[in-house]
Amino acid sequence: MPVGLEKPEGSVPFDDDTFGRNIHVNTPSNPIDEISNYQIALLGVKEDRNAWNEGCSQAPDRIREKLYTLYKINDKIKIIDLGNLKTTPTPGDTYFGLRDVMLELLNNQVTGIIMGGSQDLTYGAFLAFEQAKSSVNLVTIDSRINTGADAVSAQSYLQSIWKNKKLFRYCNLGHQQYLVNNKYIAQIDKLGFETIRLGALRNNLTLAEPNLRDAHLVSFDIGAIRQSDAPANHFSSPNGLYAEESCQLSRYAGLSDLVSCFGLFEVNPSLDNHNQTTQLAAQMIWYFIEGITQRRIEIPSSENSDFKVFIINHEDMEHELTFYKSQITNRWWMEVPEIKTGKSYRIACTQEEYQQASNHDIPDLWWRTFQRIN
Repeated sequence: MPVGLEKPEGSVPFDDDTFGRNIHVNTPSNPIDEISNYQIALLGVKEDRNAWNEGCSQAPDRIREKLYTLYKINDKIKIIDLGNLKTTPTPGDTYFGLRDVMLELLNNQVTGIIMGGSQDLTYGAFLAFEQAKSSVNLVTIDSRINTGADAVSAQSYLQSIWKNKKLFRYCNLGHQQYLVNNKYIAQIDKLGFETIRLGALRNNLTLAEPNLRDAHLVSFDIGAIRQSDAPANHFSSPNGLYAEESCQLSRYAGLSDLVSCFGLFEVNPSLDNHNQTTQLAAQMIWYFIEGITQRRIEIPSSENSDFKVFIINHEDMEHELTFYKSQITNRWWMEVPEIKTGKSYRIACTQEEYQQASNHDIPDLWWRTFQRIN
């Protein structure tokens, strides 16, 4: 794989329990061994040529410096730092290089953590999932909706992804309405996708959990966090997620047994205040990894005694609404039928959506999914 890194000097204190002393680092003197021996791979991508946030390409090594000094989570999880993707002639080459690395990780059941760089790198990661999976679920966490032009850039990469037939479920978390053109919100709704505004998300952070539970790829723009908590971004806003909320969302992503890639983008060290943002970025990665260590694979089924099944008949519908509740984690799923094939999709949802259906009000998530697959 086209990666290489000189381990940051002075980044690890003399403590055998720190993160940096308990991972394999790919350096010229200590090359990578069999990738399938690991569960998690860190990868830096120093790319910002298609972004207005010039300087975010310098973030990967700065984040490493802070991540390496945190304490390890446990002795069981095996982590490798692949280093940084080699510089390419064009941003497009970087997207395809990232695709190839991520595809190798996916084929070996290794969860990738991308340290950007700009958020258009999400497109490169998506290309790997496009090749590896029959359908892809994407969650972005951003104060803005980066779409509009067809060309791929940090400001417009989503348009190319939305057009892809492999994209099944998409949600953006934490957008701020005054930073988003209403026509893009309308486009998301027309496509059957979802957005959760910052106010609603901060009022009930658990709204994000089902979307993150169903995601394969999670892309986090540091600009979604308020400026006082994460100043290192050209487009940071006085409003946004709090630092601890960003860590909780990262942990939700880690808990999902479907998430195979977590990307953290747009950290610009040249704008940082006492390394505040790079420290937060490192802690978000730490929480994502902690979530991975606590994953529980659950497959809803009426034949599985770990699940309770709730069937709701609605007088205005020919289809029953079926819900599953885990007896172990208390998580919920709903079933959405595909008419042509007769098969059903199980979609992560909230208890509130079950209660809504119980009150003979069909949840928006059910309708959006039904319309997309039929």
